[in-house]
Amino acid sequence: MDRTIEKAGMDRTIEKRGWTTRRWVLVGVGALAVILIGWQLASRTSTSRLSVDPTRLTTTKVRHGEFLEYYPFDSTVEPATSVYLDVESGGRVEQVFVEGGQHVNKGDLIVRFSNASLQQTTIETETRVLENLDQERTTQFNRSESVLLLKETLLELDHQILDSSNKLQRYDALMKIGDKDVIPITKEEYETKRNELAYLKAKRALMAERIHEEDTLSEQQVAQAKVSIDKLNQSLDLLGRIVQSLEVRAPITGYLSGIDVKVGQSIAAGQRIGQVDLLDKFKLRAKIDQFYISKVEIGTPGHVDLDGRNWDVKVEKIYPEVKDNAFQADVVFTGDVPNSLKRGQTLTVELTFGSPSQSLIVSKGGFYQQTSGRWVYLVAKDGRSAHKMDVRLGRQNPREVEVLEGLREGDRIITSSYDTFNGVDELEFTDSINSERDKS
Repeated sequence: MDRTIEKAGMDRTIEKRGWTTRRWVLVGVGALAVILIGWQLASRTSTSRLSVDPTRLTTTKVRHGEFLEYYPFDSTVEPATSVYLDVESGGRVEQVFVEGGQHVNKGDLIVRFSNASLQQTTIETETRVLENLDQERTTQFNRSESVLLLKETLLELDHQILDSSNKLQRYDALMKIGDKDVIPITKEEYETKRNELAYLKAKRALMAERIHEEDTLSEQQVAQAKVSIDKLNQSLDLLGRIVQSLEVRAPITGYLSGIDVKVGQSIAAGQRIGQVDLLDKFKLRAKIDQFYISKVEIGTPGHVDLDGRNWDVKVEKIYPEVKDNAFQADVVFTGDVPNSLKRGQTLTVELTFGSPSQSLIVSKGGFYQQTSGRWVYLVAKDGRSAHKMDVRLGRQNPREVEVLEGLREGDRIITSSYDTFNGVDELEFTDSINSERDKS
């Protein structure tokens, strides 16, 4: 009986126990840790880094404040009124009467040229005018003589018509008397006289029409001759003015700024040889970067810092031609004008675009030249590193730039030059960066 019980005890089934929830959690946490470590290792492998000495960097904080867009441009002082001396026909310099820098009165002779070809053309034109005038006079004389002869013939016809008409009236009276003692004219004589009168009247009408046509033709020919002569006279007047232009005279009273000719020199038509300036008023010729071509308008305000004060100015004229990545504009003073202005003096003009507005702003630095405002190095909170951050910057002035996207108020960025960083993703500082290096 005891063996039976023992056997029965040996044959009992032993159930295997499964993993508990706790064991599953521990395994999951371990796997996640392995994944995180692997991701960090992979990230460290793909991210470029550079160790940098923070003492050589300049940083600034993003702040909220008033922003005004303005920019300085170089300008040159020029007279407000200048009249250029351009040679109209060209020629050889015969004599220079006034040197550059001297005062001249309107009409003063400055330079005399000679031009043999022009003088020959003038003589030929004068000859053609005289020939046409002589031809017109001959035509008028011949036409007048012809018309006089025709009118004389017409007068003779009128006399013959009158005589024939009187005779025909007498013939009519004789034919009606019927007196046998009076010898009447024959019917043939009567009809001959009547036909003669009709012929004379028809001939007179034809002659009158011829005289009318001759008068009309004569008037047309005379008119055409006058038109031709007028055109030649216009050409002659033009040539006369061109000949006069061989003597270059002062167009206004002022100062001859420069005269670039020498005796014996050949000057081409249209060539500029100098200018006369009025020195009572001045303007500034500003050279402006083409980036601002859509911002600069007539009336754009600005100021000039000179003699210890600001002088208000505005844009008066814009020259849209772009040369060497810049265009030019004339800037004039809107109020008082500095007494110290001199022709050729170089001044800095600050033009203002728009009105002040509240914006996120950051100090401008060397970083802008490398990134064009597309990204910056954002300093970490602990000041131990900085990483690339895509941003969008807007308006700018020489000191500040407007932040549109990518940064918040209080963020600190590196504003010094990025030239030596080679565009790495992250900068690691050898020491914690100090806020004292912030650029205000």
